[in-house]
Amino acid sequence: MKKVCFWGGVLLTAAVAMTSCNEEKATGYSGTNKIYLTATDNNAVIMESDATPLEVEVSLTSSVETTTTLTFRLEDDTQELLRLEGNPVTIAAGEKSATFQVVSNVKNLLTESTYITVGIDAAQLPAGMELAEALRIRVNPNPAVPELTEEQKALIDGYKEKFGIDLNEFLGVMKCTTTLNIPGNGTTNEFSTPKTEEIPGQTVITLSEESTADMPVLKMVDNPMGLTEYLYWVFRQNTVDDDEIWTQQGEESANQRLMDRIGWTATSEETFNVTLDGIRCKNLSATGADLEILGPKEDSYGDTYMVVPFDYSFTAWDRQKELLDKGDADMQEIYDQGGFANPTFYLFYCGADTNEWEGENWLESKGHIDFEKGEMTFQFVIDHAYAGDYTRVHVTYTK
Repeated sequence: MKKVCFWGGVLLTAAVAMTSCNEEKATGYSGTNKIYLTATDNNAVIMESDATPLEVEVSLTSSVETTTTLTFRLEDDTQELLRLEGNPVTIAAGEKSATFQVVSNVKNLLTESTYITVGIDAAQLPAGMELAEALRIRVNPNPAVPELTEEQKALIDGYKEKFGIDLNEFLGVMKCTTTLNIPGNGTTNEFSTPKTEEIPGQTVITLSEESTADMPVLKMVDNPMGLTEYLYWVFRQNTVDDDEIWTQQGEESANQRLMDRIGWTATSEETFNVTLDGIRCKNLSATGADLEILGPKEDSYGDTYMVVPFDYSFTAWDRQKELLDKGDADMQEIYDQGGFANPTFYLFYCGADTNEWEGENWLESKGHIDFEKGEMTFQFVIDHAYAGDYTRVHVTYTK
């Protein structure tokens, strides 16, 4: 697996030629006052059934000389699922930030997650100003909690009798707080700066089909570890949102040919979902249990190594895989040349059971249930194709 992680270094070497351009992008000022949109806690997710406002911060490259009004809009909300409050936004002279809110209209129309984009009304945009990037908001339907089968209910009753625990306390919708310690020193600018992020969220947890009478196994069927949106962001930054390497390799490159063949772009409407199975409860007692979370992953080259085995579904990969399964020769050539829409190729790039990056961020991946506190905690590492080291993840679940 050293060779897999080393590829990130190859990308870094390839990026050296772009250094002056990248530095200008990161630190230079061209005279355009750019507008940046950031969701609170960097968690641009709204539950359709919840009218709690999502706060969006508007920040500018430099303060404005006179009072300035910016008008934002929902660009692709055909069902009017959301509305903007505090819009238009007024930024006082001498200031460089403001806020507005995005609120669900609680129509409860969705059966699966969708993405809605917050953009800006270009016709009313003051001269010399430019939106750096639209904000994509994931809108989730009310999470469906799987109904337990009679066999699963019998297993839970058995655990209660044998170990004195009520596993029902950790099934269903569980609130979580996810903390990311991101190392920096990645290949592209988006991953070059160390930072810590805290993401509030919730996960739907059920009893896995892998459970036995002696060992409960948990399965996260919605937003596992609170990471779905973050993993999608990382995946996009490694592919269609990467304007430094991935999308800059020319019309004949495997990446560009892939995008053209399956209609995958930074603005194409895609669905990305994640689940996580195989969380094994060991050393059970009435007070707690240790949780084993690593499992085997097979990458796009057929190599197998140990990671937290998130399972991804992604519509652009579905389209590519359909062509591959049909024996499409052009798509097979694209795939053989490294044109992949499969998230598993980019996420968890190296094994998590040993320190393959040989940096300082690796830690043991494990979890624990405290039945007395009603708390479940995890720690593990994740990485990706452009990472310079592992990102440390700590997750705490409570009811």
